[in-house]
Amino acid sequence: MTNKKTYVPNKHPKNTARIFKDLDDDADVTRSQYQFFMDIWDFWEVPKGTVYTFLGFKRVSDGKWIEKAIKIRNGAFSTELFDLLTQFNRWDYDQYFCPNAFSKPRRKRQYALPTRFGWCDIDESDPDAYDPWPSLIWETSPDRYQALWSWDTYHEPDEAERFSKALAYRHGGDRNGWTITKMLRLMGSVNHKPQYDEPYVHTVACDWTEIRARPLALKRDRAKLTSPLPEVDVDPTKFDKAEVIRKYRKDLHPKARTLMGNRKAYEPNRSAQIFHMIAALHEAGACHDEIASVIWPNPYFVEKHGHDIGKLNEEIARVVGKLGDDA
Repeated sequence: MTNKKTYVPNKHPKNTARIFKDLDDDADVTRSQYQFFMDIWDFWEVPKGTVYTFLGFKRVSDGKWIEKAIKIRNGAFSTELFDLLTQFNRWDYDQYFCPNAFSKPRRKRQYALPTRFGWCDIDESDPDAYDPWPSLIWETSPDRYQALWSWDTYHEPDEAERFSKALAYRHGGDRNGWTITKMLRLMGSVNHKPQYDEPYVHTVACDWTEIRARPLALKRDRAKLTSPLPEVDVDPTKFDKAEVIRKYRKDLHPKARTLMGNRKAYEPNRSAQIFHMIAALHEAGACHDEIASVIWPNPYFVEKHGHDIGKLNEEIARVVGKLGDDA
């Protein structure tokens, strides 16, 4: 997933047909970034009055971090935003933004307000494996990504963080990037890390349709997992699929039960559905062979891998390794 895609504005799309179309044009990029903030900082369910969000700038010459609180009053933010983006321009600074709102001009968790977003540093994990599919994905450097999910309702900070943590933990994103104070690289900016040749931060997927689904929750919050992947050598014929599903049925997420019962692969994202099923069975307490009995004949696995026992072992090891043996 490296091709540049058109950013589709969520507000006034007919008047903004050229958003982020010319990343070589500094003036066009600054105007596009302002339009992007109109989409992101449209805090339509936060308390009326004044709220705050933040821009961050890291100076290329010495790495100094400069943070600016952005005041938003009754839904409108000042045009001084243009001045900030010009003063802390993308060639002299790495540019960052926070998608969330705060009650005070301090980016601290205790001041965080409800948010409609989920967020994740996808980094080098596979963007196609994330479920639900993100609203917006952008490439921050070669084959490294960040993403936002636009939910269909606002969530309190604790719940929003749980969703973002689940996305990162389940799919291989940065496990330190799920807090509501997270700063993300700004689209149209330049990545000045010395190992890169100043790539533009650019869109690779954009669909602002509000997301009704939510990521499958982690069974419990976990500290960062550092254990190696478990050794897995399964026998998918040892248990009966129907008996395994019946045994753990009450502890399985409804979506996982549906996937296990499907006779065809209806969902386009095969990897994500395989992950859901293995994770649900593991968290319900199923052993590796029980998991294998359900996954082996499942159409999502068969269409992706055929009857490859090595791939079955790999899939189970990968998911169990991410979730930990204490699931």
